[in-house]
Amino acid sequence: MKESRRREAEQGRSEVSARRTSADSRAGSASVEGSDAASAARSLADAPRQARTVDAWKFFACELATALRGLEEDEWLVLSLKRRNRFVQFMCQGGAGCRAEAVSDFYLEDGDHLSERDRGALLELGWDAPTSLPDEFGHRPDGSSNYFLDLANPVPWDELALLAVNTLVLVHGAGHPNALEYSTGGEDKASIRFPSLGIRRARHS
Repeated sequence: MKESRRREAEQGRSEVSARRTSADSRAGSASVEGSDAASAARSLADAPRQARTVDAWKFFACELATALRGLEEDEWLVLSLKRRNRFVQFMCQGGAGCRAEAVSDFYLEDGDHLSERDRGALLELGWDAPTSLPDEFGHRPDGSSNYFLDLANPVPWDELALLAVNTLVLVHGAGHPNALEYSTGGEDKASIRFPSLGIRRARHS
């Protein structure tokens, strides 16, 4: 009987000790977490913030103009909304200048056609209206089945980049540059990248 009571007393002391150890551990953990939280808060207070949307678009337009200037003859750049076929595209034509296009209904799915307001906005922004059906008599240098501009040298790259941004925002509903992706290439199949645009390269299947 005495031996049984002794074992029960020792078991009770062990349980009390375990509870104290657990409580001390939690207190120490809380203290460390509190210190880390204060340090993290100070670091985050000094961390850089993302640009406001309007400033992000200004930066993107500037980088786009730089990218367009860097295109060589027969190289092209397409900017499109992710997971949609809403796009603007550019083809460098060397000494002739640059062809720019904005997608028309010919290349959009039935449920994603341009509205009357969209078509009016494209014309107001400065695009020429489509002049032909897709693949009509092959490639036609004096027209397009998309909204288009054929610009001679010297090409006003800054204004062209701004036109592209306004088209993507006002017509195609891009809320932020991160809603876009780009694809690019050339006749020689060389890999061309524009990381300075700050958007992802299109993932072609």
